[in-house]
Amino acid sequence: MVTVTVDIDTTALQALGAKIPEVKRRGLEYASQEMIRVLMRNSPVDHGLLKMWHISSQSEDEIAIRSPARYARWVNDGTPPHWIYPVNKKALYWPGADHPVKYVYHPGTSGQHFIEDSISDVDGRLDGYFLKALSEVLG
Repeated sequence: MVTVTVDIDTTALQALGAKIPEVKRRGLEYASQEMIRVLMRNSPVDHGLLKMWHISSQSEDEIAIRSPARYARWVNDGTPPHWIYPVNKKALYWPGADHPVKYVYHPGTSGQHFIEDSISDVDGRLDGYFLKALSEVLG
């Protein structure tokens, strides 16, 4: 029979417990910065609002990342087929059309799913950001 004895230094565990909030804060910060970097890289444009991802809110347990582009959802998810009607005029206008154009059918667009791709890119590395934070806090 083999007997194994583990001696745990409870003062070290208590010291670690006091540092957990700082580890969590730094880990979330590293993960969110990486997510923003990957979203900017994967956004299907060269410049503009869709490339301007930023932290919009932050709490102890969560960081919200948003794009100022109101159309980001439609670029990512696509749009269903729909009718387009004029909003401020009596008819739509574009050069070469048979005017007046009262409405037009849009066949919809397929989504590019760059947000899901960005999440997948970062997901496998999340543990590393928190381990980095842990090693920095413990020094």
